Amino acid sequence: MIKEILTYDIYSDDNPAVLQEKCRLVNDFQSQETKQCIEDLNDTLDELIKTEGNKRGAIGLSANQIGYDLAMSAVTLGDQRYMLINPKLIKENGKERLFRIGCFSLYKYRAMVRYNDEVVISYYDEDGNKKELSLQGDRSCVVQHEMDHLVGDLLFERLEHKKEDLFVPRESLYKDGSIPPENHGPLFEENRKKGLNKVMDAPTYYSSLFNDYSDYVSLTEKTAKERKELLDMIIRHTPANARILEADESTSVLSVYLNKNGYRNDACIFDPDMKDLDERINAQNKTAVNYHSGNITRLPFSDKTFETIFSYGILETLDDEKLSLALKEGLRIADIYIFEVPTIDFSGNTLKGNERLRDRESWENQLSQMSLKIIEVKEKDGFLIFAVKSE
Repeated sequence: MIKEILTYDIYSDDNPAVLQEKCRLVNDFQSQETKQCIEDLNDTLDELIKTEGNKRGAIGLSANQIGYDLAMSAVTLGDQRYMLINPKLIKENGKERLFRIGCFSLYKYRAMVRYNDEVVISYYDEDGNKKELSLQGDRSCVVQHEMDHLVGDLLFERLEHKKEDLFVPRESLYKDGSIPPENHGPLFEENRKKGLNKVMDAPTYYSSLFNDYSDYVSLTEKTAKERKELLDMIIRHTPANARILEADESTSVLSVYLNKNGYRNDACIFDPDMKDLDERINAQNKTAVNYHSGNITRLPFSDKTFETIFSYGILETLDDEKLSLALKEGLRIADIYIFEVPTIDFSGNTLKGNERLRDRESWENQLSQMSLKIIEVKEKDGFLIFAVKSE
């Protein structure tokens, strides 16, 4: 039976007790209660996958989230379903890092939570057979999160603060293309930069996104592979030895990669927390990217300084007015603007909470209204990549 998922309101004292209590161990695997809980967990998780999707390849639900006081969780890892009964962590083989995760019992929010990225657990299956399971990355995170549920720990229990801006809205709340009026995203970012969110100091925040904060050569190659379509479009539309500007709030690893491949690269990075990190990335890769400070709508360059400007991870955070100003400013200093934005179908683990997720038609209409000519557009894996110029 598909069950209603119990939810927790962080601003209320009246919440389901079962969500914050340690679950009972399962001793009788043949009892009606145990069998019914297994059936209801499977049915409810199947329904969640149908409505929410599972593009990350790991999703789970615990018994107390549907009202059962039993120590069991259903998780789907890849194409395989596991019923984890009385699970126990027995080995931590990896390193602790931050994962950006959500929770169906705290549906409106996401948070950065610390887990070991490689663990081994023991558990019993639905027939009472004892087994072991090795887990890495997102799968490790999902299973440890479900195990937290079974001892009554919700998402915020691993955070330094409970109600402050460590929580950001889920993507599903603003898939209509609008930015929510009560949007934690910008305030979250602002407080992070001020150092108010201690768990989210700049090095911790960026290392969590890149998973390996020390090896910037492999980081550059990894990011280049992940952004291959964006890089391919930049190279197609930019002559050899031409000058390229990256305008972003992220690291300049793509500029570093292009610089390694013969282009003259500058990067205008708008997040001051990135300065030291960018310089280390540049130095370790032995590249010569030139760094500048600026604003996406006021770039510190004269007209047509560059052949190409590119961005990713920023334009989707702008409202219509600022988006128009940013694209106009980019095409003032460059001939072609190439940018990547997530679509309404994006399902991932990297959004901050202030993105507008729109479909291809909406983006194309927006660009047309700005009197921009689309030279090329490509859609893949929940992202759109545009190459545009002034008409």
